[in-house]
Amino acid sequence: MCIQIRDTSPSGQSFRSVLNKPERSNLESACSLNELIMKREAEDHGLIYNAAQSLGSAASTYQLLGSSGIFGLVSQATGFRVQDLHLMPLYLIVQPPSDDRFDYCWHQDGAYYSWCPDLITLWFPVNRGTNRDTGTISMIPASHQSGVREADAFLKHGHFKQLQSRLDGGELEMEESIEIDLGDCCIMHGHTVHKSVPNRSDTPRVAGVLRIANLSSLNSYERERFYCAHSS
Repeated sequence: MCIQIRDTSPSGQSFRSVLNKPERSNLESACSLNELIMKREAEDHGLIYNAAQSLGSAASTYQLLGSSGIFGLVSQATGFRVQDLHLMPLYLIVQPPSDDRFDYCWHQDGAYYSWCPDLITLWFPVNRGTNRDTGTISMIPASHQSGVREADAFLKHGHFKQLQSRLDGGELEMEESIEIDLGDCCIMHGHTVHKSVPNRSDTPRVAGVLRIANLSSLNSYERERFYCAHSS
């Protein structure tokens, strides 16, 4: 399901601000966001990763989410009450051009958060629209109806945790790529089987990811559960 999240520029501006920190100069100010990403990537991927994670504590994130009306729309789409929705830190996924090192294989977000039976993922572009050529995600329609699947766990490049979902016969032929414009937001159930689609363009793709847990069926709250489960 796709809905409008309106202006994503505050998240992009905050991301740029953190990327600028290693060295502030007139040259840095003149760079486009795409140029700055590629410059930092050439220096150290850790600079990109940390800047992308910084959105979880950025005021611009709360500004974006609070002004969007997104939680009311999630409530309408799922039937979950807004007061039962709890957020995991928003972060960005940066997909450099022609670089699949950090692309996800087929997986379910719910497999990383098995404690939460009612998980929702929001996925939205930040720097440009996405399609099969410019880097996006693809999914297996209706795959969430099967619940959590068996998965094969492994570390990609020694630290990037993958829980590869096992597909049923014929599902691969059902794959659908998501094409969405700036201002659109895809809402997925935590059991939806999906994966990264390679970025074949000549510029990086930046997307925002926000996971939401419906806690109405849980008897307790454990803060640590809400933090990164995608590294070793």
